[in-house]
Amino acid sequence: MTSSHRWIAALVALILGIGSIVLAMMTIRTHAPVAASASRTRSPIMAGPSAPHPTAPPLNYTLPSAKQTVYVDYYLWWTTQHWHDKLGPRYQYASAPVPGSTDAQGCNPTVAYPGAQIVDVPAEGLYDQTRTATFARHIDLAARAGLKGFLADWQGTGSATQSPQSSGYNFRFDLMVNEVDSYNSSHRTSFGLGVAYDSFGDYNRPAAQVIADFTYFYRRYGSNSAFRNVYSSKPIVMWLDSRKYTMQTIEAVSRAVEPYVYLLGDETAASWTKDRRLFDGTSYYWSTQDPWNNSHAASAVAQLASEVRADGKRWFAPFIVGFDKQLLGGVCVQRRGTQTLAQLWRINGATHPDGWFGISWNEFVENTYLEPSKRFGSTYLDALSALIKAS
Repeated sequence: MTSSHRWIAALVALILGIGSIVLAMMTIRTHAPVAASASRTRSPIMAGPSAPHPTAPPLNYTLPSAKQTVYVDYYLWWTTQHWHDKLGPRYQYASAPVPGSTDAQGCNPTVAYPGAQIVDVPAEGLYDQTRTATFARHIDLAARAGLKGFLADWQGTGSATQSPQSSGYNFRFDLMVNEVDSYNSSHRTSFGLGVAYDSFGDYNRPAAQVIADFTYFYRRYGSNSAFRNVYSSKPIVMWLDSRKYTMQTIEAVSRAVEPYVYLLGDETAASWTKDRRLFDGTSYYWSTQDPWNNSHAASAVAQLASEVRADGKRWFAPFIVGFDKQLLGGVCVQRRGTQTLAQLWRINGATHPDGWFGISWNEFVENTYLEPSKRFGSTYLDALSALIKAS
C-alpha cells in the first residue's frame, strides 16, 4: 500500500469512528427520558386487574415552579337537575338571564325568581358537566389565565368495587380527567388536577369508606399524568374539613393511604397541633376570610403557616374573591370589586406559601365563584391572572 493509500484509509477510519460516537450519543439521548420516567415499584394497593396504566406526559410539557403554582377548587355538581334545584321552577331556563342582584359590594342579595338560591350564572349559560365540552372550555380558560390546575371536588361511593359508572360524581370526575389528558396531549404547558376530597357534611363517615374511595382513586388514576405535580411523585389530595373528623378516622385513613397520595389537610392553627403528624402539609378552606371586618384575618393564617413550616411540612395559602350565603341564612364577605382578592393575595402571600389553593371556580351558592359570569364577565379571572403573572 502506498503512503497516499494509507492516508486515505486512516481518514476513512477516523470518519467512521466519529460517526459511531455520534450514533451512540443520539441513542443515549433518545432513551434517557424513558429510564427517567420508569414506573415506581408496584405496591400492594396496586395489585390486581384494576391497576392504572401510566399515561405518558407529552415530551414538550412543562411545569411551573412551586411558588407560582395556583390550583382552584372546582365543583362537579352542575348538572341540569342541579341548576333546577338552585334556580327554582319559575326561572327562564331557555334564555338563562341573571337571576338576581346584590349591592355594590356583593352583599344583600335579592332574587328575581321565587325559589332561586343564586344570583348569577356562568357567562356561557347553564353548562352540563356530563358533557366533555364543558370541561374543555373550563380547562382552556383556566390554563390561559395561568392556573396550574383544578382541585376537583369529589367523593366516591365508599365501595371497594366502585367504577366511573357507580355514581354521577364518579362519572363526571372521569370525564374531567380524560379531558385534561386530551388538553395536555396538544399543549406545551400542562394543566393539572388534584382532588379536593369532600365530606358533604358527613364527618362520621366510616374510615373504611374513605379508604375505599382513596383506593379506587389511586388504582384508577394514580399514574395518570394529569395528576403530576411539582410537590411529590404522588397525586395531591386535600381532605376538606379533615379537622372535623375523629382522630381515629384520620389516623386510619392516613396510615392506609400515605404511601400512595400526597395527603393535605384542611386545618386551622388549633387543629394542626393534633393532626400535624398525619398529613404532608395543609391548606385551609377559609371561604369566609374577611380582610375588612375580621382583625384576625391575617394573623390566623400567619400562625398556621408558621406552625406548618416548623414541622417541615408544606403550606398552601387560600384566597377568595368574596363570599355571600345570606339567601340561606349565612354571612357575607364583600367583594369590593376586586379589592378583596387583591388584599387576601397580599395578606396570605406574606406567609410565603408553597402554592395557592383558590376558593373557587364555580361555587355559585356561596358566591365564591371566579369563573366568567353574566354579572361580572371575566373580571375575577382576569384579576387573578394579573396577580399570578406579577408574582
